Amino acid sequence: MKTNQPVLISILLTSAVVGCKQTDNKVYHQPTPPQYEAVYDRSTAPLQIEIEQSLERPANLNLSRIASQLEYYTVGDARFPVTQAIEIPDNNAFITFNYPRIYYRKQDVPSKRYGFKALAYKWNNDMNKINLFYDKKTTRMYCALSGLDQNNKEEAAPYIGELPPLDTLLKIQNYIFPENIAIKYPLHLTQDRLLGFSSSGYSLCHYEGDAGEPNGIITFNLQGDTLCKFILKEPASAAKRWQTDSIPSFQTSSWNNEQNKMTFIIPFCDTIYRLLDSRTISPLYALNLGEKSISGDQLTQPVANGKIWLRTCYENPKSVCIGLRQKGAPEITNWLGYTDEYKPALTHRIVYLKEDGKTYALPRNPGGFINDIDDGLAFWPDGQTDDCLYMIRSVTEMRETVKRTGSTRQQELLRFLDNPQVHERDYVMIVARIK
Repeated sequence: MKTNQPVLISILLTSAVVGCKQTDNKVYHQPTPPQYEAVYDRSTAPLQIEIEQSLERPANLNLSRIASQLEYYTVGDARFPVTQAIEIPDNNAFITFNYPRIYYRKQDVPSKRYGFKALAYKWNNDMNKINLFYDKKTTRMYCALSGLDQNNKEEAAPYIGELPPLDTLLKIQNYIFPENIAIKYPLHLTQDRLLGFSSSGYSLCHYEGDAGEPNGIITFNLQGDTLCKFILKEPASAAKRWQTDSIPSFQTSSWNNEQNKMTFIIPFCDTIYRLLDSRTISPLYALNLGEKSISGDQLTQPVANGKIWLRTCYENPKSVCIGLRQKGAPEITNWLGYTDEYKPALTHRIVYLKEDGKTYALPRNPGGFINDIDDGLAFWPDGQTDDCLYMIRSVTEMRETVKRTGSTRQQELLRFLDNPQVHERDYVMIVARIK
């Protein structure tokens, strides 16, 4: 039902950036009760994504249905694969998070190490190694950290750290470390988990007590004030957290940096939502899994074969790309027949095309969208930055499997593959720019 309650200007957009007081390297701040009543904007009915039906009739799709061009960037090697990429307004440049390292990447320009260093255990793990937010207006990076140190690895004060502007971090001679970040904002996690954050606030995936699945989210400004609590489904039934630990759920979110809006899913929820501001949520898509959906009471027992849940979701102006996990179904593997440890294991790839209003299940082969843009590798996103989708592949895979067709469409791709400065050990970030 459409609400007539006026929506205040987003607190997330207007919160002043002020650091919390620190004593003995600990952050002290008392969380507050929610300041606002939740607004559920249902003025537009969520679009239906018919997953169960699409799985019965897999169909190939050309990449040109959603993308207009592809770009290739060398992004390190297998020791530190990319887990997050952020497009920055610098003529097609990107920041890549090669967990636990950060780099500046640009085509035909040597990569630069970003001036912030943190060991792996220093990073917050709630967001599946999606630990960075880049503010395009200020060029400052924000990073989600665990608060752990060598002498205190069991008790942490997790926080979001604010770093200096990009130019400073690319020219810095002495690296910044977590211990000497000047501005830190505490995260009040308790039993909740970090879902997403920006330069103005953060959101937690909320668990009621010791429930094994979340039933909503809570928004905060960076100062730790509780802004709003959203209940998105009935509280979990009898399932406790220890009963769901073996189920590989994969909460995920993405920020549109230009609009400062977050699109997200939470575990075992069949709806994709958008956080319009700190107190307003809108359901975008309803996922119809039919009898393959997992209900709360089923989580108290081992998940039955055939049941499906979401693991990844990338929404853009042309499509919604959804990665699923089905109990008992074979996992999708890489070209060597292995699963990549730095990616969530999937069993099905689903695409909803907005122009058609139709849902498609892609076959296991060729491995995603058919690449009719430059006749290169089949494309399936490993991540998203604003409206760009990207996937990570090895140079070896590309050189071994890309078929040289003689087509003029392959000119730029072959120039990249035949470049002697591109080595076999390199990994490549393939960026699809959405039409």
